[in-house]
Order: sequence, then structure tokens, then C-alpha cells
Amino acid sequence: MKTDKLMRMERIDRLLNELRYEVERGFMEHEIDENIGYEFIVPVSQQIRDGVVLCRFETRPVHRGSVMGRDLNLTKKLSIVDS
Repeated sequence: MKTDKLMRMERIDRLLNELRYEVERGFMEHEIDENIGYEFIVPVSQQIRDGVVLCRFETRPVHRGSVMGRDLNLTKKLSIVDS
């Protein structure tokens, strides 16, 4: 049986992969602007006393040379961090 934490991480991972698909498709089909930003603050941090967690998503065009050496098909997997 999966733990609640693992199920939550799998759901977030699935949603992020769906977001990547929609963003890539929107760029390829010229349906959305290449400069997108989305940001929100979670009002509590487990790692910093009296801290918050800043969550940020940003897209912006860059020269191909600035990403040389990186895997262009990079798909990051989320990892569970024990607190």
C-alpha cells in the first residue's frame, strides 16, 4: 500500500509532466507566449523557522548555446525529502 506522501509526490510528478506537455505543445504550435511566469508562496517552511516556501515556474527564450551540455530531453523526477 502506498503512503500518502508517495501518492502526493506521484500526483505532483504527473501534473508537472502534463504541464510540460502543454507548454511544449503551446510553444510549438505558437499558441502561447514564450515568456510565462507563475509564482506562489506556501506560508510555512519545515526547514526555516518562521520561513516560507517560494514556488516558481518560469519560461523564457534563450540562445541554444546557453544550454549546450545539458540533456535537452531532461525529465526531472521529484524526490521525497524526509524532514
